[in-house]
Amino acid sequence: MPNMNIFVGRQPILNRRGDIYAYELLYRNSEQNTFPDVDPERATLGVLVNTFLSIGVDQVVNHRLSFINFPQGLLEKSLFTKLDPNQVVIEILEDVEFTPLVISRIAAFREAGFKVALDDYILQKKHMKYATELFSLINFIKVDYLNSSVMERRRVESLKERFPHIALLAEKVETEEDFEDAKARGYTLFQGYFFAKPEIVKSREIPSNIALHFHVIQQLNSSDANIDRISGLIEHDVSLSYKFLRYINSLAFEIPNKVASIRQAIMLMGIDEARKWMQVLVLYDMGQGAGNGRNRALVDYSLSRAKFCELVAKDKGKKNSDEYFLTGMFSLIDAIMRTRLEDILALLPLSDEVTRTLNGEHTEIFDYLELAKAMEVLDLDRVKEYARKIGISIDDLSEHSKRAQRWMSQFD
Repeated sequence: MPNMNIFVGRQPILNRRGDIYAYELLYRNSEQNTFPDVDPERATLGVLVNTFLSIGVDQVVNHRLSFINFPQGLLEKSLFTKLDPNQVVIEILEDVEFTPLVISRIAAFREAGFKVALDDYILQKKHMKYATELFSLINFIKVDYLNSSVMERRRVESLKERFPHIALLAEKVETEEDFEDAKARGYTLFQGYFFAKPEIVKSREIPSNIALHFHVIQQLNSSDANIDRISGLIEHDVSLSYKFLRYINSLAFEIPNKVASIRQAIMLMGIDEARKWMQVLVLYDMGQGAGNGRNRALVDYSLSRAKFCELVAKDKGKKNSDEYFLTGMFSLIDAIMRTRLEDILALLPLSDEVTRTLNGEHTEIFDYLELAKAMEVLDLDRVKEYARKIGISIDDLSEHSKRAQRWMSQFD
C-alpha cells in the first residue's frame, strides 16, 4: 500500500527577543528531515497543498506567518491570489531573474497585501538597474550567514540606508558569534541551527482519484460550465471534497454562513477560482498514486454512506439533503486520516447540524447515519429500528442502498 502520510517541514524564524516571529515552510515527503530531489515548483505546490488543504495552516504554524519559497515559474502565474496575505510571506528564491514581468508580479502580490522576502540574497550589479522599483516592494531580505562572504553581506546591509523599511533576516546562523554579529549589524530576524533545526509536521493523506480530477477540470473549462455537474463529480471523491472545503475555509474567502454543500462552496468560490485550484491540485497529485486496501475501503464506505443518507433524506422530503450527504461523506474522516475528529472538524466549514451529528449528537440527521451504518453490516434489528423511526420501508431502503453502491462505483 502506498505511504499515505503527508509531511511539511518548518523552521522557526525568531526576533531579537528570541520569540517566534514566523516559520519557513519546507517541502518534505518523508520523516527524513532533508529536502528531497524534486523540482522546486513541485516542492512549493506540495507545501501549499499539504499545509492549506490537508493538515491545516493553523496546525502547522499556530497563527504565525508562513515564509514559502516561490520559484520563478510560480511567480509568473496567478494561481495563488486567494492565499491569505495575513498568513503567507512570498519568499523569492535566489535564482529568480528580476525581469520586468517578475517585478510586476511582485507588485501584484504587494497590491494584494502580501509581504515579500528575497531568499539567500546577494546584491549584484544587474539588480541596480531596477533598484528603486524592486527594493521598494521588498519587506525582508534573507542573508546566508554560513555561505556568504563578509563583503557580500555588507553590500546587502548597505541597502538599509536607501530602503529603511526592509527588515534584514540572518539565516543559517550556527554560532553565538554569528548571532551577536548579526544583531550588531542591524538584523532583526534570525533563523538557523543555532536556534532550531527544521522539524516535521505529519498527517495522513486521503486517497484520491486522478482520473476524476481531470473530469472536473474538463467541466470547469467548458464554455457552459454546469455547477450541478461539477459538484456531482467532486462529491465522488472524499479527498477532493475534503480539500475543496479546506480551501474555502482556509484561504481568503468571505463566508457569510457555514457551507452546507459542495455546490454552495463552488458558488462562493466562483468558477474561475475553482478552475485554478483544481489545476494546482491535479498538478500536485500527478504521480502520487491512489490508495488501496484499508483506506480505499474506508473511502468507499464514506461515499456509499453519503449517497445513501442523501437518497433516504430526499425520500422523506428533507429540503437539506445536501447536509445528509456531507454527514455520510465525512463520517469516517478520522479513521481515514488517523487524526482526532475534533481536530478535523475544526478545519472544515460544515454546518452546525452536520458537525453536531458527526460528534454523535442526536440531531435530525443522526438516525439516517446510524441506519446507513446498520445497512453496511446487515444488522437487521438495527435496520428495522431506524427504518421505523424514520418511517421508511425495507424495500425502499434496499433500493436506495443499491443506487448508492452504483453511484459510488461509477468512477472506479
